[in-house]
Amino acid sequence: MSRGSRTLIVMYVAVALWLSFCTVRTWGTVPLWTTLAMAVASLAPVTGVVRETVIADERRAVAVLREREGRRAAWRDAAAAALAQAEVEAACCERWWTSCATEHDLGCAHRTSWGTTA
Repeated sequence: MSRGSRTLIVMYVAVALWLSFCTVRTWGTVPLWTTLAMAVASLAPVTGVVRETVIADERRAVAVLREREGRRAAWRDAAAAALAQAEVEAACCERWWTSCATEHDLGCAHRTSWGTTA
């Protein structure tokens, strides 16, 4: 939870306690509807506290997902690099590689005739 969220929660709790105190102090000295309105108003900051905790949980969840995605991206990059390295190492000879697989070096073990499909 961030410092700003904690500050807001402290302020919400302080306002809720102050409004609750005022509600108790005015009970019976002012019209009933006024006291009930003050009691309902003292519950409003509770919504703010819940909101701040939900936002903190969501931020925590997003941070975890970003970390996981970062690890997956690094794994995919490593896998792509390994695949590319394997493809380069699988090339049997330089002439085959540069001639778009139409010719082989004389000493190449994979040498086949130019016209075959094998």
